[in-house]
Amino acid sequence: MTDRKKVARMKARRMLLGGAIAAACTAGTMVSTGIAQASAPPAPSTGGKTGTVRIANPNDCPNGYVCVWGDINYEGRFLFAPGPERQNVGDFMNDLTSSVWNRTGSQVCFYQHADWRGGTLLIVGAGDWRANVGRDANDAISSWRAC
Repeated sequence: MTDRKKVARMKARRMLLGGAIAAACTAGTMVSTGIAQASAPPAPSTGGKTGTVRIANPNDCPNGYVCVWGDINYEGRFLFAPGPERQNVGDFMNDLTSSVWNRTGSQVCFYQHADWRGGTLLIVGAGDWRANVGRDANDAISSWRAC
């Protein structure tokens, strides 16, 4: 093998190694900041806090909010919305809720469609929670309000 080929081969290895190190650093940063899905959609313009995490602590749900998660046991994507009313959860959480925590002072009814239409799927008392919303409400919630 010629010296020129050896040098080219070493440069290629360095570039590959550099790319692998950069990818590992990026992955480490994502894990340490709680991001599990790199393509998280933007927060809805109607207020509230959204995000994606591998494991969400339900205690992160602030007082006065209704918090919903995309998976049972408060895991997956989430939406934290202030107050006991949400007319439309938006595309980010529409028909994707599997666990809820109502940290408002009101009983909250969860509805099948936006604008509180469709059937009442779930009723959660003030300060109450559901680690699993059950078969009827799972992946079917689109809005909620005090009831």
